[in-house]
Amino acid sequence: MKNYIMIGAISMVLFSCSSPEQEMARVAGKTFKGSIIQNDSTRTSFNVHLEDSIVTFYNGVQEFFEVALSGEDTLKGTFPVFASDLWLVATKEGYSGEYYRTDAENYSLQIELVPGRITYEQSPVEFSSQYAIIRYIGNEKKPALLQLGKKDGVLIGTIATSTGDNRFLTGYSVEGGFELMGFDGRFIHKVSAMVKNDSIDGHVWTGMTGYYSFSGKADDSATLENPEEMSKLREDYTHIEWHLPDLDGDTVHFDSRTITKPTILAIQASWCPNCMDESLVLEQYYLEFDGAIDVFGLSYEYSGTLDKATEAVKKMKRDLGTSFPMVIATFNSDQDRNAILPLERIRSYPTSIMLDHEGNIVKIYTGFYGPSTKEYEGYVKNTREELKALVAQANG
Repeated sequence: MKNYIMIGAISMVLFSCSSPEQEMARVAGKTFKGSIIQNDSTRTSFNVHLEDSIVTFYNGVQEFFEVALSGEDTLKGTFPVFASDLWLVATKEGYSGEYYRTDAENYSLQIELVPGRITYEQSPVEFSSQYAIIRYIGNEKKPALLQLGKKDGVLIGTIATSTGDNRFLTGYSVEGGFELMGFDGRFIHKVSAMVKNDSIDGHVWTGMTGYYSFSGKADDSATLENPEEMSKLREDYTHIEWHLPDLDGDTVHFDSRTITKPTILAIQASWCPNCMDESLVLEQYYLEFDGAIDVFGLSYEYSGTLDKATEAVKKMKRDLGTSFPMVIATFNSDQDRNAILPLERIRSYPTSIMLDHEGNIVKIYTGFYGPSTKEYEGYVKNTREELKALVAQANG
């Protein structure tokens, strides 16, 4: 078993102590260039390593995750955390098969593995670290931030919206611009951009059928909506109270009027990649403060039944290695997701509510900017300091 670290240095299956490139170089087995072919024939590519019954997917140069395969003629496996599976059959060139989501109807994409590997060259071009862009999605114009950086000279980046980000994207310079790609078992993204002076134009392909174009300008100081001002309490708010099943089927009763320590209520879901990144940070705080705070994950699922939802959240909890309590908020898309907490509406998964030891709401933070964004480190540091102050207040 390889050694792994979580964001913030907690163990997790998705992140390695060594870089993906170092890890791939040191192990035996066969290496492949993998590609998922999206419905418009766009290819999102990544490195893959196959050894014995384990296939390792490398999401660029920033993370990797393992899928255990079973079978003889047809190899089958399930991705960690998410409700995503694959099957592969051997071909003369390598392997061919399907990537599909088990939580969505008719969601399958062709996947191919051919011998070789993607070599991420150091980018000779210095792009702006951030572009304020407008995404043209149908008839709508939506703002976002395209953020770029380098890891060991390799171009990396992400696109941050007002509620989260596209997680880890890795790429390379091309004539007149750059390309970025990312696949983490759930998100599938390809970005193609052309840059001229401070202007940028491009295209993004997401998932099975998603597509939009964008344009913008270099702007290192651009920001989006303030995450602490996006979610509003209902006018009739007096306290937070809920009675929800945990992963063992027992009912957890929560009443903010009776708590005695600072508490974070995290609106999340097993299908949400940004929730994965937030869960890792919440686990970090949960362990660091060692009983001085409480954390509850409220999972909003759409599996159709409580049993299916519970199994999906158990998988998420197991694969992430988190230990804070999780409950099932909803399990069917027909249920009213806005009835459990006193928010006007849930604007984003994830959203977190921070309370002091007397049950007063200190902060509501909508969305989550993960470790691929420039906002991440500041958020982790500031939230830790806020929790320290609340714990001191509770003990005062």
